[in-house]
Amino acid sequence: MNEDRYAEQLVARLREWMESGDHIKARHRSSARDACYSPQVESIRSVLPPGVEQLYTHQHQVLALALGGQHVTVATATASGKTYAMALPARVKRQRDVEATLLCVAPTRALVEQWKERLQIWNPSVAVETFTGDTPKAERALVRDRVQYLIITPDMLHLSLLPNHPRWQRYLTHLQDVIIDESHTYKGVFGSHFSLILRRLRRIVALYRATQPTYLFGSATIGNPAGHAEQLLGLPVTPVTESGAPSGGRLTLLWQPPDAHSYIDEAAGLMAFFVRQGVRTILFGQNRQSVEKMLRHAQRLLPAAVREKVVAYRAGYSKEQRRRIEQQLAGGDLLGIVSTSALEIGIDLGDLDVSIVAGFPGSISSYFQQVGRAGRRHRSALSILILREDALDQYFASHPTQLLESSAENALVNANNPFIFPAHLLLAAAEYPLSAADFPLFGLATSEMIETLVQQRKLYQWDGMYRLTDRRYGAAFQVPLRQVGQRLAIEAFSGEQVEEIDIHHAVSECYPGAIYFSQGVSYQVQQLDITQGIVKVRQREYPYYTQALTETAVAIQQSMRSRHCKHVDLHTGRVIITRIVEGYVKRYTGNHTLMETHGLEETLSVELDTKAVWMVIPDLVIEALQLKGYDPAGALHAVEHSMIALLPLFVLGDRRDVGGVSIVPAHPQTNAATIFIYDGYPGGVGYSDEAYQQWQALARATLDMLSACTCTHGCYSCIFSPKCGNQNRPLDKAGAIALLQSMLES
Repeated sequence: MNEDRYAEQLVARLREWMESGDHIKARHRSSARDACYSPQVESIRSVLPPGVEQLYTHQHQVLALALGGQHVTVATATASGKTYAMALPARVKRQRDVEATLLCVAPTRALVEQWKERLQIWNPSVAVETFTGDTPKAERALVRDRVQYLIITPDMLHLSLLPNHPRWQRYLTHLQDVIIDESHTYKGVFGSHFSLILRRLRRIVALYRATQPTYLFGSATIGNPAGHAEQLLGLPVTPVTESGAPSGGRLTLLWQPPDAHSYIDEAAGLMAFFVRQGVRTILFGQNRQSVEKMLRHAQRLLPAAVREKVVAYRAGYSKEQRRRIEQQLAGGDLLGIVSTSALEIGIDLGDLDVSIVAGFPGSISSYFQQVGRAGRRHRSALSILILREDALDQYFASHPTQLLESSAENALVNANNPFIFPAHLLLAAAEYPLSAADFPLFGLATSEMIETLVQQRKLYQWDGMYRLTDRRYGAAFQVPLRQVGQRLAIEAFSGEQVEEIDIHHAVSECYPGAIYFSQGVSYQVQQLDITQGIVKVRQREYPYYTQALTETAVAIQQSMRSRHCKHVDLHTGRVIITRIVEGYVKRYTGNHTLMETHGLEETLSVELDTKAVWMVIPDLVIEALQLKGYDPAGALHAVEHSMIALLPLFVLGDRRDVGGVSIVPAHPQTNAATIFIYDGYPGGVGYSDEAYQQWQALARATLDMLSACTCTHGCYSCIFSPKCGNQNRPLDKAGAIALLQSMLES
């Protein structure tokens, strides 16, 4: 078989199976690339592991920079040898100093185990240890005593190593390299936490060493690899972005499902086709329940003998379930895997030939990561993006180069998030009293925040140092890194725990009567007890699925910036969002038509203190819309949907991380019709601030998109939203165009 033409041969098989010409909206071919090796290996040949004779150019560049004392971020494609590039400097330094130690931080336990396996193979004489929540407490002292290379999760760095740093004195005294793997995952709230953890680490290491270790970041393709690493570390970082690794090339298709055919069913059907051909395939869904639906549909289309070779993978499964699936993947025992973004990052998936992405995943960076999970160094891969009836997906159908030839977005971090920053200052004070010398390390807001914590009597000053007034303020376990609020256990009536879910997802997915899917199994929610942290479910098959009916209330806390335009006033600042679930609808699984609507006996609600940008529409604009026969509520609602849909093109964020609400005739605080677009994280991440800055360009692109869409009254390609809690009612496309034209008048 011609390896370079393998992807085209897969498409030829697909064409034999179905007429696909009308479905393929764009094709993009990235050429195969030969390896580019560095000639400069003689001086380090003795530290190369068995079987490695040469280094790719980017690997040697990382080594030279790191040995020269520079912090480095290597942002090259999947399977380009980033892992070895980051590990090699430690091998060289250990040859010079047998006491030199290494710290490797990996964001998941699966990656921790993978790093341990590889470092043990590459460094058989070195004591390689892992330190995660699974490490038995009885063994932790032994780990501290013997460790030379330590692989740890950010959680355990935060919860255990830093608070107990005196016990790690021997190890920290000789620390020369710190590897931050998959650093692009440290964005949003998680990244803001992690940036402060790294500053705490730098501060503690300085107690034991005169010089800082070298920090090496491994990142997927993002728009600001150096800037993002510098935000995390607080020090200059040199980027390495040109890969010398070979690539078999890639054929990418943008695939439009036929009319009235669900993109989820289309993606599952394509996966089933390739699996029946014996082609190893990965399918990405954009949320947990879509993954479960696609798994069920794909399994129904497969012969019984093959169904067990296709499984799902996502957050919420037990660690035992995930480990088993990871081992099956690495061993080649599975033909298909359906996953959320949980498999975007680089655990070993074995050799995969096809990647299918069901709906644009919210960011170009995530899209590149997902399609890149299939591919071999010497065989071309096939990637297919299944387009939804969605404004941004259809925008890419009309402008494919905006996706296929575009740069990835910037990763955003907000270390001064008011819900995060003070907690880490208190943790730092618990680890070692703070002083004015620490203020530059934590940033410009530190002095003011320290004074606030003193006024709150959480810190007190004595002998030039800031100390905790109560050790409980410095309890790291009270500062979770990844969870947004309370966690609930989903339990079957047999007592078996199905999985876990956070409170924000629980309110909108686990209301009584909801259908919940887990590993392809259907459950009906019988009880949601937020106080006890339990969701009770009963396993049973149903011919329908459910969608929540929600209302959203907004309370403005503070307007931080504002500007006046002719027909709109723009603001950005703090708000409290209250999401209320009042009921749900049932839709038939097969054709997705409405079956019936149910109200809840007791409404459910959850609050979010965050940041937003809001647009205040004057009464004269609303009156003008009414005079022309438009529905003002439908017009504002349509503009809200469309702006959020196009947001990733302008604010370099993920649309899944934002929400919106439109209020007509008047919001009680603005006294006028108002559109809100808000960050979906406590304290905000920066998306709404960027939307405020880029508002003119965002509004213009939204108007152009609505004007270009050929539908008459609105569709999923322009104003409908699959996330809408009001079932896309009311919406007025013509009114939205008129409203945007008015707001953009100069």
